[in-house]
Amino acid sequence: MRKGLFMKKSFRILAVMIALTMFVSAFPVQNIRAQSETGTEESIDIDKQVNGIIANMTIEQKLAQMMIIAIRYEPDTSKGITKLTKAYKKLLKKYDFGGLIMYANNMTDINQTVTMIREAQSASMKSANGIPMFICVDQEGGLVNRVSFGTTGSGNMALAATGDTSNTEEIAGILGEEISALGFNMDFAPVSDVNNNPDNPVIGTRSFSDDPNTVAENVVAFIDGLNKYNISTSVKHFPGHGNVGEDSHTKLPLSELTLDELKECELIPFEAGIEAGADMIMTAHIQYPNIDDTTYISKDDGKEVYLPATLSKKIMTGLLRDEMGFDGIIISDSMQMDAIATHFDETDAAVLAINAGVDLLIRPSDVYQDDEINTFPDVNKYMKKLAARVKAGDITEERLDESVGRILRLKFKKGIMTDTLSVTKKTQIKNAKKVVGIPENHTREWEIASEGITLVKNENNAFPIDGMSGENTLILIPSEYRRASVEYAINRLEKESLVNPKNVDVICYSDITIKNKALKKALNKADNVLILSQSTKKNDLVCSIIEKAHKNGAKVTFLSLNLPYDIACYTDVDAALCAYHAYGSAYDSEGNGPFNLNVAVAVCSVFAESVPQGTLPVNIPKIIENEDGSISYSDQLLYERGFGICVTEK
Repeated sequence: MRKGLFMKKSFRILAVMIALTMFVSAFPVQNIRAQSETGTEESIDIDKQVNGIIANMTIEQKLAQMMIIAIRYEPDTSKGITKLTKAYKKLLKKYDFGGLIMYANNMTDINQTVTMIREAQSASMKSANGIPMFICVDQEGGLVNRVSFGTTGSGNMALAATGDTSNTEEIAGILGEEISALGFNMDFAPVSDVNNNPDNPVIGTRSFSDDPNTVAENVVAFIDGLNKYNISTSVKHFPGHGNVGEDSHTKLPLSELTLDELKECELIPFEAGIEAGADMIMTAHIQYPNIDDTTYISKDDGKEVYLPATLSKKIMTGLLRDEMGFDGIIISDSMQMDAIATHFDETDAAVLAINAGVDLLIRPSDVYQDDEINTFPDVNKYMKKLAARVKAGDITEERLDESVGRILRLKFKKGIMTDTLSVTKKTQIKNAKKVVGIPENHTREWEIASEGITLVKNENNAFPIDGMSGENTLILIPSEYRRASVEYAINRLEKESLVNPKNVDVICYSDITIKNKALKKALNKADNVLILSQSTKKNDLVCSIIEKAHKNGAKVTFLSLNLPYDIACYTDVDAALCAYHAYGSAYDSEGNGPFNLNVAVAVCSVFAESVPQGTLPVNIPKIIENEDGSISYSDQLLYERGFGICVTEK
C-alpha cells in the first residue's frame, strides 16, 4: 500500500484548497453568500471560515450536517413525493442537514426536478446556519439510473467491454453535465467493486470487470468525467462488495477475505480512486471477521454478528484513513438497508459509524410522511437521543468537528456555499433543457453501447441474421418488459431496410411450455431463432427450444442481456452475444422511447446494423450441473476475459 504517496496527495489537495480561497471572513454563511455576489472580497481563508461556522453550531446541528436524508413515501417506495410539502420544508429549515438524496420516483421531468431541488435548498438555507445541502443521486448509468428522462448510458460492464476508457469518461461527463444542470452536486458513483463472484446478487454489471486493474482504469476515467462538471464523486463500496453472495439491502453479508487478499484485488480500484482525487468513499455493509472480529448482539435474534465495515474503526480509520491515506469524506451506504437496520439499534449504529470514522450518514433515521404515517416526531426524538449520546461522552464533540470540517471544506471547494441558487429558476430550467436528454447525448449512448456488444461464438454463419432474405426469424423474450425494446429495434431496422417485420415473430417465454401452440407454430416456420436471456440460471425451456430449433434445421443465436455468465448454460447454440444490461429507460435522438438501451442496440446488431467490437470484461467459467438441477461454476473457463469475435461480413 502506498501510504506515503496517499498522504502527500491529501496534503497537496488541502494546500490547493487553501491557496485558491476567495476571501477572508468569519461571518455567518448568509453574509459569505452576499459578499461573494457583490465581489467585495477577493479571497477567503477556508479553514478560518469553516472553524467559524463550526464554533457557532450546536451539537444537534453538527450531527444533522453529518446526515443525508431522503424525501419518500414509506414503506411504499413505488409512490414518490415530487413536490416538497410544508412539513418537509419546515424540517429542512429546523435542522442543518448535510444533504438530501433523491430517487427516481422523486423526479418526473426537468421543470419539476429543478423546482423541487431549489425549494429544498431554499428551505435548508433558511436554517440557523444557512448551509446549502449536498443534493445527491445514484446516477451510475446503466442499471442504476435515477433520471429516467435523461441519458442512461450502457452501464459500467458494457463500458469496460468497449476496451476504451475514453468512452467511460465521456458517458460520466454526459451524466455529470445533466445532473449538474438539474441542481445535483453529488453523484454516488463510480462503482469500484470488482465483480469476481458470478453469484453476486447486487453488483453484477454495475461493476466494470472482475479484473481489479480494469476496474481501476475505468474508475479514474469516471471520476475525470464527473469532475468536468464539478460533481462530487463517491467511489463505492469500500472495501469491496463484489465477492459476496448476498445483497446488503436484504442481508448482512460476510466475507472471509483477509487483508492481504483484499490488497491483491478489491482495494486496487479504491487506491486508484484516491490517487485520482475522489471526494468521497462509500462504505460496504459487509462483515470482514478476518480484519475485524468485534461483535454486536443483533436486535433481530440475539445472536452475535460481526461489525460490518461501515461500523468498524479498524477498517474505516485503521485501513482507509491511516494505511491508505484517504483524507476525504467517508460516507456510509444507506443505514436503512437491512444489513444495518435489522441487526443494530438505530442510535447505536450511528454512534458506531461515527466513531469508526464515517463522516456522512445516508438515511440514519428514516424520514417519511404520507396520509397515514408520519415519522417526523420520531426524527426529532432520534436527534435528541443521538445528541444525548454525544453529551454522555459516547461520541466526542471533537470527532463531530472533524467530520463537519471535511463536509464544509468540500462544500466550499465545490462552490456549494457561494453558488447555490445563484441563477434564477427560469434560467436554470432553460439551461437544463439544453443539456438533459438531448439528441446528441442519446446518439452517443447508442454508439457507445454498440461498441460494447460482444460476440463470443459464431458457427454455421448464424450471425448476423439477414432480415431481408425472406427467411423467418423467431425472437424469444424472457419478459414482457423487453417487448418494447425489441419492437423499437424492429421498427428502426425496418426504416434502415435491414428487416422485413412480416418475417419476424416475437414471443415471451416466461410463462409457457414447449407445448405452447403459438411457440410450436413459430418454431416450425423459423429459419432463425434469437433467444434473449437475462438470468444466469439454466432454463429448461430454453434448452428445449434450442433442441427443437436445431431439429427443424434452424440456426439459434443466444443474446445474454444481463450478466454474461448465462452463455455457459447453452453451449450448443450457433451464435452467442453479450449486451451487459437489460434495463433502463433510454430514448433515441428523435425522442422515441422509452426502451432498454442495450437490448435494442444488441437486437439491431444481430441484424447487422453494427459490427460487435466488444470483448469480455469478465471470465466466463464453465458450469457444473448439480443433482438438484441447479448449477455452480467450475474453475475451468469457457471464455477468457478479453475474448471477442469481430465479424465484418457474413
